[in-house]
Amino acid sequence: MIEVRRAELGEVEAVREIGVRTWPVAYGGLASEEFVVDGLAQWWSPEAVERGIRNGITLVAAEGKDLVGMVGLGREGDFWVMWKLYVLPDHQGKGVGKALLDAAVKALPEGTTELLLDVLVTNEKAIGFYRANGFGDPVSTPDRDLGDELMWMRLDLQTT
Repeated sequence: MIEVRRAELGEVEAVREIGVRTWPVAYGGLASEEFVVDGLAQWWSPEAVERGIRNGITLVAAEGKDLVGMVGLGREGDFWVMWKLYVLPDHQGKGVGKALLDAAVKALPEGTTELLLDVLVTNEKAIGFYRANGFGDPVSTPDRDLGDELMWMRLDLQTT
């Protein structure tokens, strides 16, 4: 049975482990090794994970005592952005990602009208998951150039 709940500061290493175990699999063949190494160093460092738990909304999916997935949300300007949604490879396809996404939407402040995310344009598996769960093209986005490798997606919370 999967339980989704808020992450605790004492779980920084367990949350980090999800990224360390998932990123090489998620991006293998889609992005350079340098992208994976740099991303793990920048977004999955103990400091980055702790900052997400302290300042944003970080939820974890637990199976018993073990964390099997996580989602991280935060603000970028006027927008709520889902920075991370990762499920351990051996737990993918079992509804964990959907449970995390549903809990993330419920955790947003009342009155939030949309949720954005950025995703690698070559990550067809992730894009398919997000489209199947209601994400589409954004109406507007934060003032940040994603370059050619990433794209924004948007979930309209006024119709969900």
